[in-house]
Amino acid sequence: MSSKKKNTIRRKTKYRYNENDERTILEDILSFVSTFLIVSIIIVLFTSFVFKPALIQGKSMYPNFQNGERGLSNVIGVAMDGISRGDIVLAKTTTEKGEPATVIKRVIALPGETIECKDEQVYINGEALDESAYLDNDYAKDWLAKNGYFNYNFDPVTLKEDEYFLMGDNRPISLDSRDSGPYKKSQILAKDFLVLYPFEEFGYYS
Repeated sequence: MSSKKKNTIRRKTKYRYNENDERTILEDILSFVSTFLIVSIIIVLFTSFVFKPALIQGKSMYPNFQNGERGLSNVIGVAMDGISRGDIVLAKTTTEKGEPATVIKRVIALPGETIECKDEQVYINGEALDESAYLDNDYAKDWLAKNGYFNYNFDPVTLKEDEYFLMGDNRPISLDSRDSGPYKKSQILAKDFLVLYPFEEFGYYS
């Protein structure tokens, strides 16, 4: 075999796995990178416009939700259905140290409404609010009997046109609008909660 022919074969097989393989290592790397980028873009779009990952941290929504439950919250739902009283929402806030955080709470009062709590009863525009659909009555009664309160009192708060009053279902220990003030609509990222883990708690909650 001539030197010229040997060089031709060497050039043709350079960076290939073997002489019969039509792919090169570089082509495989580029294929992997392009696939990775496409998947990353899909994930970003999905979590920005469809569902956001959500994690229950702490016991502010107990006993309806347990610490450590993981799932997804519906981004589209906020845009299409709006925000209603009683909705479970994923909202962005800041910690006491000024660090960004997300919380899962329940919408109690809507823009323009006045909310207050006295003698264990929440009032909206002076009318007693029925919360039996989402508060665990037995849990509330048990806490009240042991500690002397469940819904602690707070003075009337009138919401602006883009503000919502959020509270946790576990009222005695929840840090929410009673402490940090109302949430603006721009802070509410998604609504409802699809529990994916633990598997035995799988379900969609709104």
